[in-house]
Parts: sequence; structure tokens; C-alpha cells
Amino acid sequence: MGIIGTANVSRSFIEVLKESATIKITAVASRSFEKAHLFAQEFGIEKAYASYQELLDDPQIDAVYIPLPNSLHAEWVIKAAQAKKHILCEKPIALKVEDVKEMYEEAIKNNVFLMEGYPYKFQPQTILMLKMIQDGIIGEVAQIYADFGFTVDDAENNIRLKPELGGGVMWDAGAYPVSIIRAVTGQKPREILAFGKLNNHDLDTAVAAMFRFENGITAQLNCNFNAAPHRHVRVIGSKGIITAGYNNITKANTAFIEIKRDLDWNYELEKIEVPYGSGLLFEAETFVDQIKNYNKEKQILAMNEAIDNTATILDILNIIKKNNKENISL
Repeated sequence: MGIIGTANVSRSFIEVLKESATIKITAVASRSFEKAHLFAQEFGIEKAYASYQELLDDPQIDAVYIPLPNSLHAEWVIKAAQAKKHILCEKPIALKVEDVKEMYEEAIKNNVFLMEGYPYKFQPQTILMLKMIQDGIIGEVAQIYADFGFTVDDAENNIRLKPELGGGVMWDAGAYPVSIIRAVTGQKPREILAFGKLNNHDLDTAVAAMFRFENGITAQLNCNFNAAPHRHVRVIGSKGIITAGYNNITKANTAFIEIKRDLDWNYELEKIEVPYGSGLLFEAETFVDQIKNYNKEKQILAMNEAIDNTATILDILNIIKKNNKENISL
């Protein structure tokens, strides 16, 4: 596997893959050979390339990991697919619905597997929670509450607050609650109400949104770049309630699900502990398994999910910016 870019998340990815028996990082690319070379030396990587395309042209590379800024995902996923490389791309996969479609279509055309990197999805915690919901443990889903927030340091230089690179809280923290809500409901919301805080660059830094779905389910989302770190999801059903974190990395004190069963007012919670670890490792191992057992139908389902998530984020941003303009004119 090769890494396109030397972002901080690349370091985390390499560290956890030391535990993998199925993946070996053999190349890294940067726009600067010196940067790629130093990165390769630091992590004992065999090859360093001075451009992303040089890495894609390496016939010994089977797959690539793309942790580039959001605005560059579409271009380099498409080029990787055309180079016949399997692709693990950091979320959000793209900033336009049209780009998402083209990325997946190019991957399918070239018989390569494309995965959007949401490490929480591959956590035993998330897998069990979704299975319990699908098995009807809490009855019919009625409401979903999902949040994610933290404090962004060094706002002037942080990539999360660069408009030209696809910054903003919705494309970062907000993509996670959009994703987990879509995972529970299996569909895009029919109606959206949203409120947001914009900074001096017209970039969203805090968002609250409410969804209504075709089947009557409602959901609430909150995300924030100026908050104590938190990430939780609560799913309320006709016969019970499930609460959990949906973290990329779980530890002994966070790898559990809480469930309230039945309709008794006595609010007793059952705690279910699950295996814990790095979602980056779980994700990478699943990535390899999906390559070995490539399924075009599953790839199409993943494309539809990514399209829904991207469209939902864009809808929220459009509503927020429209409301902000109307408030200014008033």
C-alpha cells in the first residue's frame, strides 16, 4: 500500500498498521521529495516519491490511502482508480454529489474497490449497536440524536478552517453524525431544518440540524468546533433506547453500549462491553477483506450512501448560509 500525502492522520494510520499482518506500507508521496523522503525515513518506508502521480505509476503498489485535504479527494481518487489501485480515502469522500458519482463509477469501471474512511463504522461497538437496532431490540426506531464536537486550536492555520480546502465543521465533525444517522435509517432525510454559526470567512463552526425521514423517523444533529470533546449517539425506539459513543478509537472505558429495554419508567441501563481498539486498524483490515471478496453490488450501496451523506451536508450548508444572509438583510 502507498500513502498519498503526509498529513498527521497518515502517522496514526502507519502506527496502527504495524499490527497488521495483511498490509504493508511500502511507499509515500508528497509534493516535495524532501518531505516524502524524511517521512519515509521516519517510518521505515521503502520508497519516497516527489509527486502523487509517481506513486500511482508504481506497478508494485496494490492500493493507496488518501488523507489529502477534502478539496483534493475527487481528483486523486479518480486518478488512483484509473491507475488500477484500490482506494481508501479519508472522509468526506468529496464535496460535490457529482464528484462522488464519478469517483465510484470510475472505481467500478476499473474493477477496484473504493472505501470512504469512517473508522467508527468498523468498531465492534458500532457493528453491534447497528445489529441490535436492525434485530428490533428497541422496536421501531422513532428518534435519533447524534453529536460530535471538539475545540480547534490555531484557527488561523488549521486545515479544518480553510474554505479553499473544504473546511468547516460540517465537512469535518458534522460528517460523522450525518453518517451514523444514515447508517441507522438507511435513507436521506426528506426535510431538514438547520441553524449554524459562521466565522468571518463565512465558514460554519457550529451547527444544529433536525431531520425528518419518509418513514416518520426524526433525528437531531449537533457539531461544534468550540466545545469539549464529545461524540455520542442515542437511538430511541418503541420498546427501548440504545446509547453509545461512535468513536474512531475506543478504550476500555469507552467501548460499551448502554441499553434500556421495555417501557418501564424505572430507567435502568444495561451496560454491554465490547472489544476495543483503533478503528483505523479495523477499517484497514476490512478494506483488505473487501478487496479479496469484491462485490459490485456492495460497492453500489456504498456509493448511494456516500451520495446521500454528501447531499445532506450540502443541504444543511445551503440552509445555514441562506438563513444567515436573510438575517443580515433584516
